[in-house]
Amino acid sequence: MFTVFAVGGCASYSITEQDMDEYLQDTVGLEQSVGIENVMYAEVSVDDLKVKIGRADADRVSVFANTSVQVQMLSVQNLGLDLDIEFSAIPEYDQESGEVFLKSLRLERFDEKNQRLTPEISALLKPAVSMIGHALSMQPVYKLDSSKVQQALLKSAEPNLVIRDNKLVIDLFD
Repeated sequence: MFTVFAVGGCASYSITEQDMDEYLQDTVGLEQSVGIENVMYAEVSVDDLKVKIGRADADRVSVFANTSVQVQMLSVQNLGLDLDIEFSAIPEYDQESGEVFLKSLRLERFDEKNQRLTPEISALLKPAVSMIGHALSMQPVYKLDSSKVQQALLKSAEPNLVIRDNKLVIDLFD
């Protein structure tokens, strides 16, 4: 009876957008470079990540990345760009590790704030942006804390991950 009550008392755990933002700020650092130095080369670093859950698509998480880019093209002076990138993905829960990953990632938006993206620069940056997306899909975007009783109980069970009210909800029962 006590076990049923304890498990029944924590039938779900909600992860808010703010929870995910804080986790990403603390744990994820993304930098990529692409090209050949002194010919065509770009370094891309993600400065800020923000998450929106189930807003654009009911079953997807949107990740907004504010990035700084340094571009070097032959004799042209180095160019600093400020890119806004949006990815969307389907969240998946890994029961063994208690982590949430983003799968089926797709690039939704790729803009430069000052409208200085030439077709050549855009073509150079797309592989770096793809690598950032790939890196995002390989790292957890949230991890349950095993030192907290409710999260430890959920981690040891076989919960489902659903999006509800702009939150990720780890649910023991559908």
